[in-house]
Amino acid sequence: MKYTHDLDSYRNRLGEVITHFSELPASQLDEFLSHFVLEIFPKKSVIISPDSKDNKLYFIVSGLVRIYYSAEEKEITSDFKEENSFFINGYTLFTKLPNIDYHVAMENTICLAADYEIIESLSKKYHPIEHLGRKMVEAYYASFLLENFNRLFLSAEERYDVFMKERAAITNRVPLKFVASHLGVTPETLSRLRTKQHIQK
Repeated sequence: MKYTHDLDSYRNRLGEVITHFSELPASQLDEFLSHFVLEIFPKKSVIISPDSKDNKLYFIVSGLVRIYYSAEEKEITSDFKEENSFFINGYTLFTKLPNIDYHVAMENTICLAADYEIIESLSKKYHPIEHLGRKMVEAYYASFLLENFNRLFLSAEERYDVFMKERAAITNRVPLKFVASHLGVTPETLSRLRTKQHIQK
């Protein structure tokens, strides 16, 4: 088995990450992790698209995923998912309606993936896993609210400063036009902000 050793180490890393949200009894953690399998996406692979019925929970072992909306020949980047991050086809899973965004690998990306229905069944079977899921949703929602506040009330320069303090490495991993889209500015404005910050240093 080509990836047997890697799969074990990847599952161990996933176990370490979810422990930051909530501790699980060893037997439940082992059962939870056993349902995650390896999925490898070459650079530019479309993992989830608007016509996708994907029902998996993904954990990024290595690589980078861009999430964006596309309409009327315009793309808006909503987020970037890096190593040790999770993503799902949330809109379809939670509403049963067609999906509305794209998830694309910006680099060769290695993930662990498990069927969301299996995770749900484990949550119903074991209270600690249900608690884990709730803590993960709470963390995601708190992050979403903060980012939404920043988009509504911070200036473009302030949004850029926050991004660079928290996620500066991404600017070296994706075209800057995607960072500009995420920040809600034009590529030209982003270029001016980067130049200004460089001069101030």
